[in-house]
Amino acid sequence: MIDKEKITKQAKNIMNNFIKALDKAKGIKEEFGSERKDSTRTKIKKDKDPDFRKRMFKNAPKKKDDFLVMEKKNW
Repeated sequence: MIDKEKITKQAKNIMNNFIKALDKAKGIKEEFGSERKDSTRTKIKKDKDPDFRKRMFKNAPKKKDDFLVMEKKNW
């Protein structure tokens, strides 16, 4: 199970350490840093677009029946 509070604290510590390291950098005259009340964004509920599926299949270069045909690449 993911412990959200633990991850949030770790992320905040990483950012604070990064800001401190930037403060020690030579040749930089500006101040760095920012404060946020919340560490994560609030979820925005969006309505589903009923025409999205039609537009997606219309724009797809390759399709077969009700599926998009993709090419798997090796990186």
